[in-house]
Amino acid sequence: MAIKEADLPKYQKLLEDKKAELTKQLTGLQKKIKKSLDENKGYDRSSGDPDSDYINESSELVKDELMIRNLEKTLRDIEDALNAIEEGYYGICQKTGKSIQPARLQAIPWARYCIEVQEEIDAYERG
Repeated sequence: MAIKEADLPKYQKLLEDKKAELTKQLTGLQKKIKKSLDENKGYDRSSGDPDSDYINESSELVKDELMIRNLEKTLRDIEDALNAIEEGYYGICQKTGKSIQPARLQAIPWARYCIEVQEEIDAYERG
């Protein structure tokens, strides 16, 4: 079942709200990393167990950077979905051309693919 044109404003609002939420998270993580890097410029590795502190800090930075990349990708997907609404092809699977189920779009409003195609992609990526 295709989404109704009357429902597009609802999906647009979902996308815009999620975009605002993720942008806020992204900004917070970027500030956290900047602060951490600024603090590490004067990092004194001579107190306590410096290797342990350094490893913990480094792994936290790596985790934050991965989160930033994921947030940036999702934000790009949201922008693409908002453009799709404007251009009239929102809710259409980019591989099959079939309608994406409204329940899927309710859960992931930036979904590019119907659930069947997404499951194929996920299975392929897992190996």
